[in-house]
Amino acid sequence: MWVYMDFMRRASREEHFVGHPNGIREISRLVLTSPVALRSSAAQVAIENGVLAVQEGPQPLLEIEFDGARRKEIRDFRPHLPCFFRF
Repeated sequence: MWVYMDFMRRASREEHFVGHPNGIREISRLVLTSPVALRSSAAQVAIENGVLAVQEGPQPLLEIEFDGARRKEIRDFRPHLPCFFRF
């Protein structure tokens, strides 16, 4: 579930950045709602480093926020996917 590429730095990624047609530039927040606690060491590192926020809930759900949600738009993919985007 987790991928870590320690050789990849932000400056390197930005060199190859190609703008998305809808104007989105970055993922600004990830929130995972889970009925089960995340126990892996990889998950703990992501949480401790502020990459992922986790909360308990009855159903799995992933919230992905782009660019600080400045557009104040939401695209909800439920019930097909337990996920929604904030723009």
